[in-house]
Amino acid sequence: MSIRREILLWSTVLLLPLAVGCGGTSDQPELGEVTGVVTLDGEPLADARVVFSPVEGGQSSEATTDAQGKYALVYRGEQMGAKIGEHKVFVSTFEEAVLDDFGKPTGGREELVPEQYNRSSTLTVEVKPGDNEIPLDLNS
Repeated sequence: MSIRREILLWSTVLLLPLAVGCGGTSDQPELGEVTGVVTLDGEPLADARVVFSPVEGGQSSEATTDAQGKYALVYRGEQMGAKIGEHKVFVSTFEEAVLDDFGKPTGGREELVPEQYNRSSTLTVEVKPGDNEIPLDLNS
């Protein structure tokens, strides 16, 4: 085999995986950016966990609210957003542990968010392509 053919062969062998990798399709669904404010009885809900779970299945997105109740959903890693479509929404948070007369935690933490918004959530929203501002106004 000539040097020229050998170089061509090795170039093809080394560059083919790069070309195949660039042309493949992604299993990544289309996402919409989702932000909003969570309130409970009109007051911002700080340190709440917000989960958007696609009704049709797939990866959920989640966030934790800041002191003003603001959230921005994360899909995976540092990728912001949620899958396009209808989602069931779950919100939960716990108040600080209750202390006994001696200042020791009693072990129990009480859920601040009513069950219809967390474990037995009835809350659904639609995520659309682009930016979605979705306020979550919860009532106890």
